[in-house]
Amino acid sequence: MTSKKLNIFETVLTCMLAVTLGVAFWGWTFIYEIFSPFLSGIGLKYLTSGPWLLAAMIPAFIIRKPGVALAAETLAAVVQGFLASWGLMSGAWGLVQGLGAEVVFLGLGYKKWNIWTLILASMFSATFSYCLDFFYYNYKSLPIHLNFLQWLSFLLSGAVLCAIPTYLLCLRLKKTGLLNNFRIIRGDNA
Repeated sequence: MTSKKLNIFETVLTCMLAVTLGVAFWGWTFIYEIFSPFLSGIGLKYLTSGPWLLAAMIPAFIIRKPGVALAAETLAAVVQGFLASWGLMSGAWGLVQGLGAEVVFLGLGYKKWNIWTLILASMFSATFSYCLDFFYYNYKSLPIHLNFLQWLSFLLSGAVLCAIPTYLLCLRLKKTGLLNNFRIIRGDNA
C-alpha cells in the first residue's frame, strides 16, 4: 500500500506548480478584464473563469493524494492575490475552489482518475467558488435566471478551460517521462 502522505518530490512539485499557476492566474486576470464587461451584461462573465481552477486540477491529477488540490489552489490564489490588487481575499477563493475539487476526489477515494473525474471536480470547484461569489458580491439581488446563467457558464468554463486542458496536458507530460516518479504514471484510469 502506498502512503497518503506527500513525499518531498510531491511537495516540491505541488508548490512549484502552485506558484507558477499563481503567476499565470495574475496574467489571466488581464484577459478576464478584457472580456468581462462584454459578457457580464448577458450573464456570461464566468465563461472566462475556468483557468482559475487549474491549480486544483493539475497537481492533483499528477500526484493523486489527499489535500493536493486544496493546498495548490490556495497557494496559487495567494500568489495571485499578492501580484494583483485582490490581496489575501484571493486566498479565500483558492481555498473554496480547492475544497470543491477535494470533495470529488475524496468521494472517489482518490482512486478514479479520468477525464470525467476532472470535469466533475472542476464543476464542484466552480460551484463552491460561485457560492462564495454569491455572498461576497451580493448576487442574491440579481434575478434568479441571471444567477443560474452565471453558474452554468462557470460550470462550462471549468470543464472546457480547466478539466479538458488538464487532462490533455498531463497525458502529454506523462509520455515524456517527466512524471515517472508520480502516481499518474501508474495509469489509474487515466
